[in-house]
Amino acid sequence: MKGPRFLTILAALGIVLPSGCANFRRLGEDLKFIDETSIVTAHVKNTSKQHQTFGLVVEWDREDNKVESADFAEVGPVGVFGFVVKEKDNQYLMAFSDRNDNGRYDSSDPAWIHSDSSGNPVPVRIDPETDKARVEGSLSSSTRLPNDLVEAAREFRGARTTEEAATGWSIPVDLGTIADLDAPKFSSERGSQGYWEPAAYPMETGIGIYFLQKYEPNRTPVLFVYGAAGSPQDWRTFFNKIDRKKYQPWFFHYPTGRRLDELGSSLNRAVELLQAYYGFNKMHVVAHSMGGLVSRDFIVKNRRDGNRYISRYVTISTPWGGQDFAKSGVKHAPSVVPSWYDMVPGSDFQRDIFDDKLKGKVPHLLFYGHRAKRSFTLPEENDGTVSVASQTDEKATSDAVGVHGYDEDHVSILSNDDVLRRTFRHLDGG
Repeated sequence: MKGPRFLTILAALGIVLPSGCANFRRLGEDLKFIDETSIVTAHVKNTSKQHQTFGLVVEWDREDNKVESADFAEVGPVGVFGFVVKEKDNQYLMAFSDRNDNGRYDSSDPAWIHSDSSGNPVPVRIDPETDKARVEGSLSSSTRLPNDLVEAAREFRGARTTEEAATGWSIPVDLGTIADLDAPKFSSERGSQGYWEPAAYPMETGIGIYFLQKYEPNRTPVLFVYGAAGSPQDWRTFFNKIDRKKYQPWFFHYPTGRRLDELGSSLNRAVELLQAYYGFNKMHVVAHSMGGLVSRDFIVKNRRDGNRYISRYVTISTPWGGQDFAKSGVKHAPSVVPSWYDMVPGSDFQRDIFDDKLKGKVPHLLFYGHRAKRSFTLPEENDGTVSVASQTDEKATSDAVGVHGYDEDHVSILSNDDVLRRTFRHLDGG
C-alpha cells in the first residue's frame, strides 16, 4: 500500500503531524476542489480613499436574465480582488465605490465592469490550461452597471445587501495591510494548513504581502518569504532585530502547497502592483527553505518584466537541488501536494529558475545548515530537513556572491547571530 509507506518517509522527516492520514484526506478533498473550480481576479486601478470599494463576480445568464451565483469582496487601496468560481461560463467581474455606505450598488456609485473593446459588458475568459482569468479596469462615474443585471442580482436569494448575496468563495487579497503577528491567521498552525489545504487556505486566511508598519518612502522594503508549511512566525527574530529606521519588513503570506511557478508569478504580480502604487525604487528579498525557490522565480520574472528595483537577495537553507521525499511523494503518496512536483530533483521548475543568472545584477548571499540528524531518508550530511548537497547545489552557489555554512538545523539557523549580522551587512551593501 503506497499511502502508509510514504507516511513513514514523511514522518521520518518530521513533515507530517501525528494526524498524517487526516492530512492526506484533507489534501485529497482540496485537490478535488481545485480540479472543479477556477480562479478569477481583477485589479481596479483607482479605488476610492473616502468610500469602501466592493468587487463582485456574478454568474449571469443574460438570455434568461437570471443570476446563478454571486460573490463579493471588500477591496483594499491597491485595488486587487479575486474569487473562486464553480462554472467557467457567464462570469462577470465588476466593482463599485459605495458612496452611500449602504452595502449595495446605486446608480450614483462610480463603477467598473469588465467589457469588450466597444464598451459592452462581457464575461471573463477563463484560460482552459490554467483555469484562471485576470482583468483590470478603472472606476468611473459615467459607468453604469446594466439595469437588468442589477435587477436580477437583487432578486437573487432576495438579498438586501451585497454581502447577503455572497456564496463565500472570495479570496481576500491584502497588499500593504499592516499585520498583527499575533493574529490567528499568521500562526504556525495556519502555516501547516496552507501546505495541506492549498485551495481552502486562501479563501479562509487570504493571500498577499503584509507590512509590519505604515509605509515610509525613506525606508527600503525588505520582503521575507517563508518556506513549506511555514508562517510569518519563522521570521520573528529577523523582524525584531532589523533596523526599522532603515528598512521596512514585509512578508509574503501564501499557501505553500501550490505549484511554485504559480506562487512566483503571484508574488511578482503583487510586488509590481505595490511598486506602481508606492513608487519605491529599491527593495531587498530574504527567503528561507522552499521560499528561496519561490523568490528566485519571482526575481527572475520581475527582471524579465524590465524592473530593476530588486537590489539584494539572501537565502537560507534552500533545497536548490530539490528533495528526494518529493520524488517519493509523487510516486507513492495517496494524494500529491502540488508543490512536490516542482520539488522533485531535476524538475523543469528547478532548471527554469536558473536560466537567468543573478550574479552582477542582484547579489545573492547563500546560507546553509549542516547540523545533521540520523535519517534513513536523508544522506549523512543534512540539516535535519534538507541535504547539504541540495542546499549547496552548484547552480545556486556558482551564482552567489557568498556562501556560508553553519552548525545549525533547518529552523535554528534563522536565529543564528552571525546569519543575522551577515544578512544585515549584505542589505547595507557590504
